[in-house]
Amino acid sequence: MLFSIAVCAQDPGLRAGLQRHCQDYFARRADSCLVEPLEDSQALLDRDAQNARYQLYLIELAGQPCGTALPAGLEAAMELRRRGRRTPLAFLARTPAWAYYAYRADAIQYLLCPPKYESIAALLDRTVEPEYGPALTLPTAAGLRVLPFAQIEYIECTQHIVHFHLTSGEAVASLSQRVPFLRLATPLLADGRFIQTHRSYLVNLAEVRLLTAGEVQMRSGARLPMPQGRAEQVRQALLAWQSRAR
Repeated sequence: MLFSIAVCAQDPGLRAGLQRHCQDYFARRADSCLVEPLEDSQALLDRDAQNARYQLYLIELAGQPCGTALPAGLEAAMELRRRGRRTPLAFLARTPAWAYYAYRADAIQYLLCPPKYESIAALLDRTVEPEYGPALTLPTAAGLRVLPFAQIEYIECTQHIVHFHLTSGEAVASLSQRVPFLRLATPLLADGRFIQTHRSYLVNLAEVRLLTAGEVQMRSGARLPMPQGRAEQVRQALLAWQSRAR
């Protein structure tokens, strides 16, 4: 796999440092990456218009807050989202002032400069997980299907069929199961990011948007039942997961 990363930063030292961190990360995995350094946000949008596609955007938010104007890097990220780009992106800034706006652009991380290798490595761990992380091999009517844990939003069991709802919006159904639902779910529960919210449901804690009385709301908008007796356990698991993910 050749992992493609766009590094958009006005600061040449930051561009070079990010490129070095990314290359070091993949070298330690005995793999490689292609890092394209871009000097400003307009260059990033121009490359997008030229059909350049990446698997991660690293975007600098330069300057200090001034009135209501947003940094050019943030404006560019929002434009990419308007164009339908769902590629993971992360921001690097010298102030936390733009963090709220950054998450409106669906950023997976907001890092303060200068970024340490450990911070970039943790970010890349999250980004490349579908390629490198744990996965479940599922027998389906179409044949064996490999489902990376990171791509599973939630799981529903109905009438001995297990339905895997993916973050892409796709639903993958298993063949009829002769074993209990929880036996199939054992590797997911052991991973730590999944929890049983109902006897027929498992959810990926990383995809939970909101807990309310009697239900779990997912990022996709799905609303799943949660009995009152499980509410506190799910709440504690979600807080623990969020603490780990920071």
